[in-house]
Amino acid sequence: MKAIVKTAPGPGNVESQIVPDPTPNPDQLVVAVKATGVCGTDVLLYDWTYKGRSPVVPPIVLGHEGAGEVVAVGSAVMGFRVGDRVGLEALIGCGRCYYCELGLTYLCRDWAHLGISFDGTFAEYVAIPASAAHHLPDSVPYIEAAFLEPIAIIAQTLDRLKVQPGDTAAVVGPGPLGLFHIQALRAAGAAKIIAVGQVGDEARLKVAKSVGADLVVNRTEANAVEFVREATGGLGADVVIEAGGTPQGVSDAIGMARGNGQVALVGFARESNIEPLGVVRNALTIVGIVGGGSSHANRALRWMESGQVRAEPIVTHRLSLDSGDQGLRLMRDRVAAKVLYEP
Repeated sequence: MKAIVKTAPGPGNVESQIVPDPTPNPDQLVVAVKATGVCGTDVLLYDWTYKGRSPVVPPIVLGHEGAGEVVAVGSAVMGFRVGDRVGLEALIGCGRCYYCELGLTYLCRDWAHLGISFDGTFAEYVAIPASAAHHLPDSVPYIEAAFLEPIAIIAQTLDRLKVQPGDTAAVVGPGPLGLFHIQALRAAGAAKIIAVGQVGDEARLKVAKSVGADLVVNRTEANAVEFVREATGGLGADVVIEAGGTPQGVSDAIGMARGNGQVALVGFARESNIEPLGVVRNALTIVGIVGGGSSHANRALRWMESGQVRAEPIVTHRLSLDSGDQGLRLMRDRVAAKVLYEP
């Protein structure tokens, strides 16, 4: 089968190859991949700057956002059959630890991750535990279902925060996670949404406007904290999402929140300069968001089915597996809002 493979350690070293077709273990499905998205984590692996818990050992097929059709079913699998349409979760918990027993698989310390610890979705076929597959509603096309994994992250954000109709919201970082958050905040009743980008985000800020942002600001050209405060009558936003994963983005997000406001940190910033006393005096609620569980995936599917959160408007490039690392480069250089490989 065709696949896009990280062939060796170091920057780059990603190419299209012919690799063996997978066969299912007893607890696995083999899925013919119909659509698969490029994530920021894939870009980190491409650049060889990934710092996650699980070591990545090339050669490995990249990709962890995907959907497709079941073509083989392991001997121990119940509830699936050949021909079923499925969307895929990326993270598989150990099933035995404290967190897995609570359903918090994304906190498991012994997880396996699609496209990181085993071959992923940038391929014609992928083998994956059946526990990570979700039946798709008939009305949800593959281009939408391919993004079940990232939209489930957004569902966790909305699960952890209290977004009220009429709230004001700021979304820092107009990448895919930011663009999905904008749609989900609108679905939750947010009355005014401000998207915040930086130099190089001009195209993505245009997409942000098209999917629900009322105002956009480039923080390279203006003071984004002041912009948000002016746009909210001097108060600051009720809800702020930091989805860009930059030190300045985290600092700005905290500065944009009103007193007693809520801030969700979704991006992977490793450090930032913040003032704890300001957090205390403003009585802020700050939550960290990582991954999503099965319940979040189910909510994501309901959003897709209702059309409240959609992927197609933010997909700017659709490529074949023969294009190799082109999709990774488009995402790294922020030319694309979202890239879709269609095996």
